[in-house]
Amino acid sequence: MKKRGYEHCKAQKRAKERDGYVCQVCGSSENVEGHHLLDYQYGGSFELDNIVTLCRKCHKKVHKGEIDLIKF
Repeated sequence: MKKRGYEHCKAQKRAKERDGYVCQVCGSSENVEGHHLLDYQYGGSFELDNIVTLCRKCHKKVHKGEIDLIKF
């Protein structure tokens, strides 16, 4: 997996700020995280248009394939 440096952390923070620290799937404001639409480890950028804010619960569901972000 690629090492995530300062620019990556900064982009994650900016995405959460842009989204008001609210999960873009369920609206929760608890335990929010940044999620790469095109996975970072597979070459996805850390540009804002590639990151969406999700709560931990929804983030796990996305990675399990239970939520399809393309529908949002």
